Amino acid sequence: TGTRPAGDMATERDVQNVRMERRNCEPMLRNHVWPALGKRRTPGDILYWPRDDQMVPFTHWAVYIGRRKLAPHGQSWMVDRCEVTGAELPEAVVHLWGAADSSTRDISRDAVVVYNRVDEVGGTPYDGNLEYDARHTPMKPAHILDRCLRALSHKVYEARFGGYDVLGNNCEHFATWARYGWNQSAQVNRATVYGATGIGALIGGGLPGALIGYALHGLASKEIASLRRAQSNNFKDHPEDPDEEVDWVVDSLLRNTEDHFRLLDEEARAYAKCRERLPRGATLTPDEEEAEERKRTLLHFDSRSARLNVAGWDIFGGERAAPSEGDGGDGPRRDDVDAAEPAPRETDPERPRQRDPVEELKGIATGVGSLAASLLGGMLKVGGALASEIASQHNAHQEKLRLLREREEAERRERGEIAPPAGVVIEEIAD
Repeated sequence: TGTRPAGDMATERDVQNVRMERRNCEPMLRNHVWPALGKRRTPGDILYWPRDDQMVPFTHWAVYIGRRKLAPHGQSWMVDRCEVTGAELPEAVVHLWGAADSSTRDISRDAVVVYNRVDEVGGTPYDGNLEYDARHTPMKPAHILDRCLRALSHKVYEARFGGYDVLGNNCEHFATWARYGWNQSAQVNRATVYGATGIGALIGGGLPGALIGYALHGLASKEIASLRRAQSNNFKDHPEDPDEEVDWVVDSLLRNTEDHFRLLDEEARAYAKCRERLPRGATLTPDEEEAEERKRTLLHFDSRSARLNVAGWDIFGGERAAPSEGDGGDGPRRDDVDAAEPAPRETDPERPRQRDPVEELKGIATGVGSLAASLLGGMLKVGGALASEIASQHNAHQEKLRLLREREEAERRERGEIAPPAGVVIEEIAD
């Protein structure tokens, strides 16, 4: 695929600390911001931005092309710097978007494939590769960029798939077509499966109708996906060498296996830090961090007194906790609640000891945590063994290809097509 230009690579500091910048119409998701898992920004990545300014929330998708721009003649990319002015090119995307004067550019009926700076589309994008790479093998970055080039300069996408349609040909369809070879939209599939299940429940009278609607949606989705694949397979823009294609698929499988276990680790860290509701891999603004801290401390449980306090209200007593002296009567301070000790109880040695619900809860939590840790450890071991086996098979395949090439070259030398160099040794290929 060639070496990526320096302008397409983010620094290590940028990768580890993505500053969360949002617009008013962009809610925070519990997904990974781009680039995820400490990776570099790579041309060919697909990104998405959440939108909630319409009746139904959705995500807008685009293909990242790095610091590139269409050359004046329209047949190639300018990389890093403009060929006309010499100015440094901004990081950009290619996507299906409406006219600039449209109030709803993301879902505009006149949307076409256009070029924009990344910061023109939205705030902080999320990583779309994680949504699809686990299920589909992406094309090589050079091929993705070439598809974007031809869609931008020759309008091959609109000519083949028609105009914009929110259900059948939206921005996500274009992004997946460019990266994976055929157009699909997970958010449309989720919306339609909910609709089909709901309609089935209404018509069929509850659960049986819902199950029928769900099954029919699955059959229709498979048929549509098959037709889209067949339509895209006819678009042979990059004939591949079979051996190189196998190598790329195996490499992609290895990367996805590694990413899967890194995602599990990232999720465990997010929950351990009580940040499970926040975007993964992002640094929030001080105001947003303060707001999230207030949400986390709104619900407070004192394990020593076995009392639950919500915004100053004692749930067990049903009354607001009494203020301490000098606090102005605005409720207890958090450190005062923590410092409160339960009154000593008289115990009868002959009376059977009552179970402490807090201690039982702690025991259950400890047991569940140990079980989860054991299961996760087993999954990691199995995944590591699987990745090692795949890598071993991949290396064996590469070695066999090398021996085949050497044997073909030796046969050509025997026929006199090429001169044999000194010291050639022909190895036998094991069956």
